[in-house]
Amino acid sequence: MTKIGDMKAGILVGRFQPLHKGHVEAIEFAKNNSDKLYIIVGSAEKSNQKRNPFSFEERKRMIELAINEKELQDNISIVPINDANNHMEWIASIKNTIGEYNLIFTNDELTERLFKKEEKEVINVPLIERKVLSATEVRNRLELDKEWKSLVIPEIADYLTEINAVERMRSII
Repeated sequence: MTKIGDMKAGILVGRFQPLHKGHVEAIEFAKNNSDKLYIIVGSAEKSNQKRNPFSFEERKRMIELAINEKELQDNISIVPINDANNHMEWIASIKNTIGEYNLIFTNDELTERLFKKEEKEVINVPLIERKVLSATEVRNRLELDKEWKSLVIPEIADYLTEINAVERMRSII
């Protein structure tokens, strides 16, 4: 559990299905603006679905590959959070899992509103090439076996190839 004091303890929430270059930039931004960063992997219980093809362990591995490549591993924790029945339960599950935090890194309007109600500071993450850099676009390209490797860092491209992501996306109904 985190004890705050003057420390900037932040969370960055995402499903990371899969991790792409925009996510990597967001992690780097959040890490550079906090003392302790929790990367919250949402919908952690879901996998083998069109919208959630990768398991928590696979997404965790992608994040680890990225933060190791960027040499960001200090003071970062990767935390699974399952979906909840309602927003307040979901926020409570984050606090119950990690303890205190005071920063939220997001660009999602709903997430921003929810955490502002909790009196947390919200910092918007700069988005890069948002029309192309989205996990939905990566999943679509994987399924169609169209050029997708340019949307992820090389370590993630190698990992997605290793776990047969193209075949997986094609096989999910």
